Amino acid sequence: MKNYIRQVIELFSQNDYPVSVQKQFRHWLADEEHKEEKMEALTSLWEEAGQQRVPQGMQQSIRRMQQNIGMRPVSSQKRYILRIWQVASVLLLAVSSVSIYLLLEKDDFSNDLIECHIPTAEIHELTLPDGTSVMLNSKSTLFYPESFNGKTRSVYLIGEGYFKVRPDKEHPFIVKGADFQVTALGTEFNVNTYSENDEVYTTLVSGSVKVEYDNLVSSVILKPNQQLSYNKLTKKSRLQQSQVDDVIAWQRGELVFSDAHLEDIFTRLEHKYPYTFVYSFHSLNNNTYSFRFPKNVTLEEIMLIISQVVGDIHYVIKDNKCYITN
Repeated sequence: MKNYIRQVIELFSQNDYPVSVQKQFRHWLADEEHKEEKMEALTSLWEEAGQQRVPQGMQQSIRRMQQNIGMRPVSSQKRYILRIWQVASVLLLAVSSVSIYLLLEKDDFSNDLIECHIPTAEIHELTLPDGTSVMLNSKSTLFYPESFNGKTRSVYLIGEGYFKVRPDKEHPFIVKGADFQVTALGTEFNVNTYSENDEVYTTLVSGSVKVEYDNLVSSVILKPNQQLSYNKLTKKSRLQQSQVDDVIAWQRGELVFSDAHLEDIFTRLEHKYPYTFVYSFHSLNNNTYSFRFPKNVTLEEIMLIISQVVGDIHYVIKDNKCYITN
C-alpha cells in the first residue's frame, strides 16, 4: 500500500491534470484512510528531492509558491543549487494547497479551497462565505473553503490580514498559520505572519480572541489593544500593549516603523514597492529606527530620509532594484 500511495503522488506531481482531477486528488490525500502512509510518502519524496535536481515539471510550481509567499528569486550558481532545492521543497510542502488541505481537513469542510493572493504594492478587501470581511496586505495569500460546512470556520493565512469576523457562537472563526492559530467568535483583529519573518503578530482591536502557539500547546486570550508576538524559531512569546492605529496603518497606505532594524524596514518596503533591495548584511548596523511615512510617498523620498537618519549608508535605485552600500 505504501508503494502504491507513493506512485500515485509521484504521478500526480509530474503531470498537469484538469482542475476537477486536482480537486479529487486533494480530497483523496486529505481523507483519513491511510493518512499516515500518505504523510510518510510526502515527507520521503521531499527529503529525496533535496538530494537531487529539481524534478521535471516542478519548476513552475516552485516559482508560483515563491511569488505567493514573498520568497526572493535566488541565484542559479551551481554551488547553491542543492541548497535552493532543499529550501524550495520544504516551502512547497509547507504552503502548497495540498498540505494546507491536510492541515484544515479536521474542520470537516467538504468542498474545494479558494486561494486569494495579493500582488506586490496592492491591498485587497474580500468577503468570505460567512460574511466575514478581510483586508489583505501586499504579498499575502489567504486559503479558504467555498463554504463553511463544519463546526468551525477555518482559513489559512500567509502574510498580513485584518479580520472583521461575523458573529456566530456555534461556529468559531479560526485563522491558521505556521505553528499558531487565532480563534474568534465575533471581533476585529490583525494578524501578521509573513513567511520571511521569524515572528508572528496578533493584535486585537475589539472583542476577544484566543491565540494558540508553540504547536498549539500554549495559549493567551487577548484583550482589546493587546498584541502577542511569537517567535517561530525560539518559541518565545511576548504580550504587550499596542498602538492599534500604527498596526493597521497599512490599510490607509501608510508606513509605520517602530524600533525596527534596517533589514526589517527593507523587507517591508519590498511589500509596498515593486523593488528588490540588494545589500550585504555586513553593510547594515544593528541599530533600530522609527519612521512614519504618509500615503503615496515615493521610494526615493523614503530612502533619502532613511539615509540621512542612518548616516552611514548610501543607496542607488536602478531599474527594479535598490542597491544599499556603506
